[in-house]
Amino acid sequence: MRYGHLVCRAGLALAVTMISAGVLRAEDAAPDPAVPAAVVADVPADALVPEGEAAPQPLSDLTLANFFTEGWNQPWAKRKRFTPDMALLRVTTNFLEREFRFDYVRTNVANSATLDSTDMINGLIAYGLNRRLMLEVVSNYQWNNLISGDTKSGAGGGFLTRFQLVDTDTASYAFQARISPANKGIGQTQTSLQFAVAGWQDMHAVVPALGRFGLYYSFQYENLLGSHAPGVMENDISYAVSFAETWTQPTTPVFGNFTTFVEFFGQSILDGANSGKTNITITPGFRFWFIPENSITFGVDLPISSPRTIHSVVRVTYIMNF
Repeated sequence: MRYGHLVCRAGLALAVTMISAGVLRAEDAAPDPAVPAAVVADVPADALVPEGEAAPQPLSDLTLANFFTEGWNQPWAKRKRFTPDMALLRVTTNFLEREFRFDYVRTNVANSATLDSTDMINGLIAYGLNRRLMLEVVSNYQWNNLISGDTKSGAGGGFLTRFQLVDTDTASYAFQARISPANKGIGQTQTSLQFAVAGWQDMHAVVPALGRFGLYYSFQYENLLGSHAPGVMENDISYAVSFAETWTQPTTPVFGNFTTFVEFFGQSILDGANSGKTNITITPGFRFWFIPENSITFGVDLPISSPRTIHSVVRVTYIMNF
């Protein structure tokens, strides 16, 4: 009797699998009246998918209303959308990531009596622990190229934590906090504390004619702690808005999800000798995935406020998702 029960279970599971694969029509697999109903009810749900594969599960919406009850016990996942949500250059990222990121930044300084330019390389690893929380460790090295005299250089870094506030098919919001100790090699004496809120909206859901168009925005407050010379800034705010259009599909060879974007970034100084001064830049750029999960981003900051503090800033970023 036990043997017959097992044979019935195996036969039924095989029939269900053949239906899902299109090999067998449903009407041809009508239940045998000789098969007990208890056996049919006992077939596991995963018999409907190929062996070794999990049935796809739609991601639940994360909102402020369910912040404390939803997402904390769910594994990290990146939502697939019609309009891709991505990390750009100036605007703060609004979603949780699992990635290695490497940046090169070349700043051509304007109106400085001592500093000609700077070069900086930056590397980080970001790891989403679940759908609500991500941790990130940052390391960088900067060279200050002086108008006269030797180049000054030094290592820096920081630690960041990000919380997902909202994650739906058409919108994403996050809050993050970052601490960056002073880079003493280039003369810094203050530790930076930064708090930011970032958001993204799929504009195709609002105006379909716009295509795969994303609107990004962020706001950040920075507090600098530690000893400093008189007149040095201690508090500032920065804000960014970015517009991005994606032109190709993710499967396009070499130029997957090719995206062009333009970013407007502003920083307002709240105290010190330059209190009230605001610097604004515009950054046109592009990003594409040259192989799956590996992307290149390129952009150039150009000043649109005066007096200018820079001539230009060249930014190149490589990201490997995992």
